[in-house]
Amino acid sequence: MLEAVCDAFLPSLPHPDDPHGLFATGARAAGTAARAERLIAALADPLDRTRLRLLLTALGSPLASALFGGPFASFPDLSLEAREAALRAWSVSRLAPRRAGFQALKRLVHVAHYCWPLPGGSHPAWRAVGYPGPLPLPPPAVARDPLPTVTIERDTTLECDVVVVGSGAGGGVAAGVLAAAGRDLIVLERGPNPGPSDFSHVEGDSLERYYLDGGLLTTQDGGMPILAGSCLGGGTVINYTTSLPLPPAVRDEWDRLAGLTLFTSPRFQESLDRVSARVGAGTRWNTPGMRDQLLERGCRALGWHVDLQPRNVTDCREGLECGFCGYGCRHGAKNTTASTYLADAARAGARLIVHCDVERALIAGGRATGVRATARGADGRPHALTVRAGAVVAACGAINTPALLARSGLANPNVGRHLRLHPAAAVFGFFPQRVEPWSGAMQTRYSDQLANMDGGYGVKLETAPIHFALPASGFGWEGARAHREDVARLAHLSLVGLLLRDRDAGHVAVSRGGRPGPLPPVRVRCRAPAPRRDRGRGAARGGGRDGSRNDAHAARARPPGRGRLARGVRARCRSSRLQRDAHVLHHLPSNGQRPHGSRPCPLGRGRPWRVARGARPLRGRRERLPDLERRESHDYDHGDRRSRGGRARGR
Repeated sequence: MLEAVCDAFLPSLPHPDDPHGLFATGARAAGTAARAERLIAALADPLDRTRLRLLLTALGSPLASALFGGPFASFPDLSLEAREAALRAWSVSRLAPRRAGFQALKRLVHVAHYCWPLPGGSHPAWRAVGYPGPLPLPPPAVARDPLPTVTIERDTTLECDVVVVGSGAGGGVAAGVLAAAGRDLIVLERGPNPGPSDFSHVEGDSLERYYLDGGLLTTQDGGMPILAGSCLGGGTVINYTTSLPLPPAVRDEWDRLAGLTLFTSPRFQESLDRVSARVGAGTRWNTPGMRDQLLERGCRALGWHVDLQPRNVTDCREGLECGFCGYGCRHGAKNTTASTYLADAARAGARLIVHCDVERALIAGGRATGVRATARGADGRPHALTVRAGAVVAACGAINTPALLARSGLANPNVGRHLRLHPAAAVFGFFPQRVEPWSGAMQTRYSDQLANMDGGYGVKLETAPIHFALPASGFGWEGARAHREDVARLAHLSLVGLLLRDRDAGHVAVSRGGRPGPLPPVRVRCRAPAPRRDRGRGAARGGGRDGSRNDAHAARARPPGRGRLARGVRARCRSSRLQRDAHVLHHLPSNGQRPHGSRPCPLGRGRPWRVARGARPLRGRRERLPDLERRESHDYDHGDRRSRGGRARGR
């Protein structure tokens, strides 16, 4: 059954000009079905595996096909043309399960097909567009060695002053500061400890190895994929290096909402300055690639604001390989916490332990006295680890920190609440000249022309590198040939990402077993008032002269179709009014994708639930967001780096 689905999405097609075999190499020749089967088997949540297998079983049933409005025949028995027509009907169906099933299969199949090389180390699609694939590793002298870590080879109990759970922008900074203050410190990290030479830059492999849950974390409806780092250094290893300062207006708002004077105080500014200096945030290495040149040129032609993007890099190459840094910087130019604060902590004697899952904090007398965890040794076998400490720092991300607190028995009603996820969209354009959107520094220009709309909840404009996971996940699908033709033009594609600041809060909860559990649906109101809608439409059409497309798709790649429920995590997104700003809403579907996770923000109160009823963001069709909906037009969620605990953060 899976092979029939793969053949329907990716048949071998005749084409008059196909020297590299992009059209001729279908799923059967590429072994796509076998790789898709391995992806299904790798899903950590049994419920996800069951859903996909039930979907494939239903496709094999003539009765199920008829009940869903198709012919009374199993999917493999249909002709290739009839299979394609059936998939197309599912993609625009008014029935949410059909749309969800289409999206799950489309993303699964295309990621399996495009995101790994075929035997020989390349791929016909890569050769057709001039995509280089993974570049040669730099000389050993260029790359630093991984940080020293402690390997746990048997059931162990350790003692220290402070144990830090998580090693990203929160845990890494805390570890560096505490170690510098003379504390005996242990840092626990769930993921591996990669050095620059470990980054293969193969998209599929990189997502599996260095992203939280292999890049498979989504809300239950599949509309809000969440990408976060899962390695020593956390999200700072795979982010985009963007390090924007916290705007004064946001600091004023935080103080006003919290009834404090902390965020506008000189001491808080001193903290921001220290972090910014340690991670090397600045604009020295900001040579724009073609993507950023197009953004800057368009903004200046319109008389809009455009400026240099601060980035946390040192001696950045800024060229071809820099576009791969979302999968790790192999030259060590990205100033991650692994190369800054964690390196400081290690030199001060901190013990770093990787491949370690923390199950709960130990509580005695109303105080945290350590943690209980499972650590894997060099042979991969699990061992019980108990760390007894005078203090516990929980900094394991926006999803897993509240899960840890809940598993530890904390009954505070704020645990898991105030989650902020920031949806965004992208405007794509095909240009006459080659853009090669996979190359160039990650993000070197931005525009705040529209950022202050609706009381500071407008949109920030940036670009992002485009490899093959994005076409696989974000491009619309109206047929196999049309999709392949869009992929063939990838070298001429660029985008402008529309980054939003979330207004309302979501919720993270855990299942009864204490593991991250099924996520309730995301409910989003995305209908704009007509007057503002018309006003914004012109703003979103800024690049239309060259035939650019204003489709809203994912601007940050995540393997679609591999989206899964985080093991036991529930993320409820009370969605933002996002934006009544029409230039956003006219082009923004109601789902979103987040590249590096987000932090719960304890300030303010969430809005009431808002349910999408008959919104028409794209193609004039009615859009609803029930459980497990997956939509053809896909957007992503960047998160507001300005609202992260006051630290200068890279994206």
